[in-house]
Amino acid sequence: MAGLITSIKRSFSALVREMVAWQAAANIPPKNRGAFLVVEEPEKLVCFRTSRAGPIHKAEGPRDDLGWLGKVVGTQPVELRLAAERAVVRTLQLPDGSRNHIDAIIRHQLEQLVPWPADKMTFDYDLQDGETAKASDQLHVRVVAVSLATMRSAIEPLNAAGVKSVVVGLAADPPGKASTINLLPGAKAALAARRSRIALASLCVLATIGTAMITVGGWRLYVETQEAKRIEASLSGLRNTIDVARQNAEQAGSSGLRLARKFDAVPMVLLLDELSKVIPETTYLTTLDVADRNVRITGLSANASRLISLIEDTDMLEAVNFSAPVVRDANNGKERFEILAHLAEGKSQ
Repeated sequence: MAGLITSIKRSFSALVREMVAWQAAANIPPKNRGAFLVVEEPEKLVCFRTSRAGPIHKAEGPRDDLGWLGKVVGTQPVELRLAAERAVVRTLQLPDGSRNHIDAIIRHQLEQLVPWPADKMTFDYDLQDGETAKASDQLHVRVVAVSLATMRSAIEPLNAAGVKSVVVGLAADPPGKASTINLLPGAKAALAARRSRIALASLCVLATIGTAMITVGGWRLYVETQEAKRIEASLSGLRNTIDVARQNAEQAGSSGLRLARKFDAVPMVLLLDELSKVIPETTYLTTLDVADRNVRITGLSANASRLISLIEDTDMLEAVNFSAPVVRDANNGKERFEILAHLAEGKSQ
């Protein structure tokens, strides 16, 4: 039992990891973007207001005194773009089949790509979608890394000025688009945790839907099984009644039997016996009315159109036709039918 539970946990964890990797490859959920864009230049910072129409220049000023930036930005989050010389940028070519495992591959090769140990740096990556990448069967991955010391020297002055950075990207990237790189320490872990929560929530929803479908299907199967048992019990009782009637008729003589089968006194049990011989198990009757020579039959069937020929083959009925359109019952998926027939005069006498 313990081994089964362990196996289930491992399978569940593997499924969550696959869903998280898929979200990362599809950029789900999209990475945050600040209300303002702050770009590093050699001697100053340039501040833009982000908008759908493109960045709007707001102000610029020295990097060693950021009081001006705090007045422009206020409490709004910002996206900081580091100067190119602060970061190390590398490009990897990976097989297209590794799309959902890029993070693990990069972590494995990280110390060969950058000059700092893993605990002294922060990194992120994105996929390059150029024409060369589209024409090949390989992924072109841009890996960007900075040392933690460089990161502190960039964001601590902003924090001191009351400016909150939510994204740290590269100044070389287009300012009109949200950064696909976020080097902010802890951002990757927070995004991974969010993706894990989304994966878990999705699995819970799917499990709930699956359980509900199984429950509904099981209940319908139970109801149909009980209905089949009820019909079978009813038919069994009718057969017993028919057997008794036949035995009594044999004892009374053939003349009494012919008299019992006149139009004005046709026993219902004889008609039911005829129908029980030809009606398939996938069909059950809900109504059987006999008025003069007219017989009305209603019920539910898996294949109602086949019933006409089956009933016409009986010894007691003729002129068998549908008296109403056949419709599918939404509750059990069977076809609801209504058939009108006539007692065969020669055969019923």
